Amino acid sequence: MEFLPGVFRFRFGQPENGTPSQQMYVKPPRREAMAELPHAEPPFDASQIKFTVSRRGCRLELPLTSGEDIYGLGLNLKSLRHTGKKRTLRVNSDPATDTGDSHAPAPLYFTTAGYGVLVDTARYASFYCGGNAHLNPKEETRAPEQGGVKLSEAELYALDSSASAPMVIDIPAAPGVDLYLFTGPALLDAVRRYVLFTGGGALPPEWGLGCWYRTCGASDAAQVLAMAKELRDKSIPCDVLGLEPGWQSKAYSCSFKWSPERFPQPDRTVAALNNMGYHVNLWEHLFTHPTSPIYRDLVPYSGDFKVWDGAVPDLTLAPASECFASYHARTFTSRGISSFKLDECDNSDFISSPWSFPECSQFPSGQDGETMHSMLGMLYMETIGRACRKSNIRTYGSVRNAHAFAPPQPFVLYSDLYDHAEFIRGVTTCGFSGMLWTPELRHAVSPEDYLRRLQAMVLSPQMLLNIWSMPHPPWRQLRRELNSAGEFYPEEEQLRLEKATRDILELRMRFLPYLYAAFAEYSFHGTPPFRALTMDVPDDPRLRDVDYAWMAGDRLLAVPFRAGMTELTVPLPEGDWYDFHTGEKYTGEVTLRPAPEELPILVKGSAVVPLAEPVPHITDGMKFKLRLKCFGDAPRPARLFADDGFSFAYENETPRWGEVRADGTLSPELAARYEVLP
Repeated sequence: MEFLPGVFRFRFGQPENGTPSQQMYVKPPRREAMAELPHAEPPFDASQIKFTVSRRGCRLELPLTSGEDIYGLGLNLKSLRHTGKKRTLRVNSDPATDTGDSHAPAPLYFTTAGYGVLVDTARYASFYCGGNAHLNPKEETRAPEQGGVKLSEAELYALDSSASAPMVIDIPAAPGVDLYLFTGPALLDAVRRYVLFTGGGALPPEWGLGCWYRTCGASDAAQVLAMAKELRDKSIPCDVLGLEPGWQSKAYSCSFKWSPERFPQPDRTVAALNNMGYHVNLWEHLFTHPTSPIYRDLVPYSGDFKVWDGAVPDLTLAPASECFASYHARTFTSRGISSFKLDECDNSDFISSPWSFPECSQFPSGQDGETMHSMLGMLYMETIGRACRKSNIRTYGSVRNAHAFAPPQPFVLYSDLYDHAEFIRGVTTCGFSGMLWTPELRHAVSPEDYLRRLQAMVLSPQMLLNIWSMPHPPWRQLRRELNSAGEFYPEEEQLRLEKATRDILELRMRFLPYLYAAFAEYSFHGTPPFRALTMDVPDDPRLRDVDYAWMAGDRLLAVPFRAGMTELTVPLPEGDWYDFHTGEKYTGEVTLRPAPEELPILVKGSAVVPLAEPVPHITDGMKFKLRLKCFGDAPRPARLFADDGFSFAYENETPRWGEVRADGTLSPELAARYEVLP
């Protein structure tokens, strides 16, 4: 049956209690926006879905057509396209192979046929994505000749793309499940419909889209303040200063109390940072140490296994979630803290020092360890988000786990892994599941690696220098042991890297109004701000495996390079494309050869690109001064969004959209927030 405009719900068997759709983090859908999407009939009906129950759980089989490619299933760092592969959606912070393990798996896929499917389960379901066909006794017993002997594993095991096999979904333990089908007609329409179904995408405060710097984990208050001053003195843009584990009296597990040795007067330290224009972000995880003020209150609502000697609160239960949120509100968000980094809410069973609770754990709500691992990040984000809202703070933070229904959560995924190709790929895969991912910088093996990693974040969800393991800025010295020892590059090299850092971060600040509008579009209309090219143009087979470049907003294509790369040929969707830096026009494809200091960016069609004058940090309600770059013969206007940029007022206002035109004129709706410079 049609559950919401363009959304069909099917129930099979007897679904489990406590599935993702029943959790407190699920938001009301944006019904009106869903109704505005084009109409499309479902590609199949319930009679074409096969359902069986056995001792191992339940199985669904959904039809696929030949040539239909499959995307989604959450964050995937190993590959973009899933066609013909098996994906087991297991929460794992250290995926070693391309099997579906992820910080943030989600039982949600979309296809190039223009629809999506959400399976309402927190189980570690396996998705066989069109690679397994049923035995049919009526078929000819002799298969057609294949021609020639195959002499490589790649040839022997290659998927026959002309064959048609179903999507097979194997859900352990569950005797039934609800399934949601999202119609298109286009692939992007189906993704939009899912995002709106979950409540619309996150709209961060403007400061959240600025630049972030995480200080050394061992820093004390004086060292943090010195770093904050250095960033300002050197005009390095920075909006958010992050404190790593050392701010707490006990960090593994967490006390959620300031260290009296390192931060003896935390209110004064936070106030000083706020007065310098910084928003302060605190690292934590939810494993609660016995010395924490909320430990005793949480123990009755915690699982039966501890992690790092700490309790694991069952945040599906209102008393546990409210205890955690209220403590954070009165202790942190009411006292100058506006953001949090939610670490280690995923899982790690397969490294030399495994941690987290077993999948056989039991929680007071009836959840087990498997389902809790799937939903823990979602529950954590919702709880911390509520703490921020209690203090009227529109937040933007970091998180290590997400799942279905993630789009409204204002948190960005990150990882302790560090392969740069995988970090770039993560931006392209996340958009299909309404998740956000940052290819953060932690360290670099060379100045080239450093600059390329910085560039990759300019048109991403979060511009984050996570320098938690070094006491001094990376432009002074990239090698950790030398940085810690105070042995720096020669002054000339320090100044070169400092200037390059400033230039890249200022480029991020120039794009901020454009990115903010892309997030507003995500919130109100469901379009992911960062998208694989195939999401926009699914009918072009050249684009289906492009996992190294992405659309940012409606008109920019980011093509970050990695260290060691000198050129890259990129297939382009139909139409004219322009080099952002030179204005040169391309069609069909382009071979890029950027200088080490340059991030390749392409502009889609004739277009206006508004660029803000860079500032050291965002101030609430500030007026952006814009300069326009125009491409093509008749540049189409840029659309910007104009709320106050920091409060929840936009939730109760008529959205204020307006245009910036090539002649420098603005819609009246934008006049209070934007000014075009000559």
